Amino acid sequence: MYRAGGQPSGGLGNREVFDATDLLHSSVTIEPFPATQTIEGTAVLTLKSRVDGLTEFTFQLSDLLAPGQILVSGNPVGAPVSVGIHAKRIQLDRAYNADEVFDVTIPYAGSAPQGSSGLLWSGQDNAPVVSSFSEPFDAGTWWPCKDADFGQPGDNTEKATWEIAIIHDSALTAVSNGTLLGIDDLGNGKSRSRWASVYPMATYLACFSVAKYNSWAPGYSGSALSGPGSVTFPLRFFIYSSLDTPANRAAWQKSATMLDVLRPLYGEYPFPLEGYGIYQFPFAGGMEHQTLVGQGNFAEGVTIHELGHQWWGDNVTCRTWHDIWLNEGFATYTEALWAERKPGSSGASALQAFMVGSRPDIAKVGGTVFCDDISSEARIFDRDLTYRKAGWVLHMLRGLVGDQTFFEILAAWRNAYQGSAASTEDFRALAEQVSGLNLETFFNEWVYGIGAPSYAKGLQSFVVNGKNWTRFHVRQTQDLSWPVFTHPLTVEFATDLGPVRHVVRPIARTSFFVRSSGDAGARDLFFDPDRWVLNYGVSGETPLIGPPVVLEASPVAGSTSVFATSPSSVQLVFSEPVSVNAAQFELRRVGGDAVPLTFDYNPSTLTATLAFGSRSSPGVYRLVLLDDPLSLASSQPLDGDVFAPGDPASFPTGDGLAGTTASGTTLLEFSVVSGACPCDLNLDGQIDDGDFVLFAGAYNELISMAGDFSGDGLTDDSDFVIFAEAYDNLLCP
Repeated sequence: MYRAGGQPSGGLGNREVFDATDLLHSSVTIEPFPATQTIEGTAVLTLKSRVDGLTEFTFQLSDLLAPGQILVSGNPVGAPVSVGIHAKRIQLDRAYNADEVFDVTIPYAGSAPQGSSGLLWSGQDNAPVVSSFSEPFDAGTWWPCKDADFGQPGDNTEKATWEIAIIHDSALTAVSNGTLLGIDDLGNGKSRSRWASVYPMATYLACFSVAKYNSWAPGYSGSALSGPGSVTFPLRFFIYSSLDTPANRAAWQKSATMLDVLRPLYGEYPFPLEGYGIYQFPFAGGMEHQTLVGQGNFAEGVTIHELGHQWWGDNVTCRTWHDIWLNEGFATYTEALWAERKPGSSGASALQAFMVGSRPDIAKVGGTVFCDDISSEARIFDRDLTYRKAGWVLHMLRGLVGDQTFFEILAAWRNAYQGSAASTEDFRALAEQVSGLNLETFFNEWVYGIGAPSYAKGLQSFVVNGKNWTRFHVRQTQDLSWPVFTHPLTVEFATDLGPVRHVVRPIARTSFFVRSSGDAGARDLFFDPDRWVLNYGVSGETPLIGPPVVLEASPVAGSTSVFATSPSSVQLVFSEPVSVNAAQFELRRVGGDAVPLTFDYNPSTLTATLAFGSRSSPGVYRLVLLDDPLSLASSQPLDGDVFAPGDPASFPTGDGLAGTTASGTTLLEFSVVSGACPCDLNLDGQIDDGDFVLFAGAYNELISMAGDFSGDGLTDDSDFVIFAEAYDNLLCP
């Protein structure tokens, strides 16, 4: 739905959710009387029992509409009993067991409630207009239906095929979902228009409208998404006769171009047998009735929004009204994708401009995307939360996982739930499965949580050992009642040699980081330059003092060297002078003992050297931080957190806060392999007396790794056996 405003439609009272039956088909005959704003009709609901011994059925019908004699499988039954306020319950003609199918025929007549939902009575070109509007709880104001409770979550997995016969003045046109089966002349200036849809749809998506329409049907044809050939289906429009202008026709007919853009992103149009269309109706925005949407205007944003709903809302429907963001957020983000990809678009910059322009009002962003309060239609369709903030959730998810994975998620979402409905947690589970990421924090912060961040920044550039670095902080300045947001944030240094980018993840109100600025110092710092994170601005401030970090390590994290040239020490370079000692580190070979170390710290280069006494033998090594060095200037402990010690991108260290998460943190991991000729200790290409002298020296020491060919941490008899065999061969292989 694209709602330009609007108020709740008024109370239909408490209703029931009924799990005992499966609605298969709804067939409605209806005649509206504009002069009196009353209706008469008959609904035939085809149902299948889901339980044994089913003896009752509850349907929804406004108290302003009186039911006549109800039939079950052709047999009269007693008058319905009111349940709550507007629900009606009947006793069936007999008990039905699981999988038995039966019909309930309900004649009805009376006044339709008036408001922004239900039936909309209006006029144009000296002729009446009557149009239905059911979302979320108002289908029962114009036909007896199986529907959700008013103000209750409901379950939109209940979908059924549709058929309607609309009796109307022959000078008018009647439209509905699906395909026009025919128009019958009833005489006396009356006609009956018969429409039907073979695609099951949620109750609230059923519609009809009667007005003095002009219509045209250009059809749609586009290239097939896979293989040669084309895709064709009906494309039709019904416009008020008084507003039929070339400009208005062109605005709606842009749907064909929109289909060209959306089909490669979302997959083939989901209802090709019945096509797509738009009809005009007396509502300020639009409503995504399946296959034939109602629009009250010709705005491009409304047209693309409602078209996007055919995939997201109609084909895949939000399971409950708590999950309405899955409809409206997806349709809102469809507007963003259109801005990015429509013919003549500037692409990424157009996308950024759209997203900035669709930020929620900061006074409203403190609410949640997930709709906890469904007692109010105004809250369900809150423009800032259900539409704009929800659209930002999808935008941020796209930025987090990347374009390819994002559209793979959408494809999997459709494949898993098309023709049905799904919940927020269903979407999270599927997005995690496709992306391989744990999205619990993302959903907790952005879907179930409140607010959005605002930022303050400060930076200071410095040089260590000829390399340019920049300290900076990310301070979140949003309302203190809102949480800290930990979504990854791209930061861009402005330097004389061009921009340098990094991604950081703030974890506190104020987080501190150090990053390289490349071959020049940073003059300024920008957050989120590509607009992937919903935020409300960045202000500059004096740099705050953060903790020291380890800038870089040698050997490089994750590196692998051969035994002949393996490292004999580990070096750590700090961001500032620190108090550091040997007891704070341990080097351990995986599966073996700790390696003996000698320690040296050079304050002029800010470098700590941990030496092994010989080059390291084959194995995997981990340097563990047992205790944090302290800054000599601020006494803050080292921010030594490393979450991927085998990844060079883990340096500089730090999660943004002083102190390491826990003692025993692995700072660095590297590997040594035997190589093609490990016994060539002097690297001259031969295994000869020169190597024997070196091996004998190491063998006498026993604990040295210098001749540890077996990789057990010792140079001993097992290594002598290996060396002797190689020595006999003399030449390296």
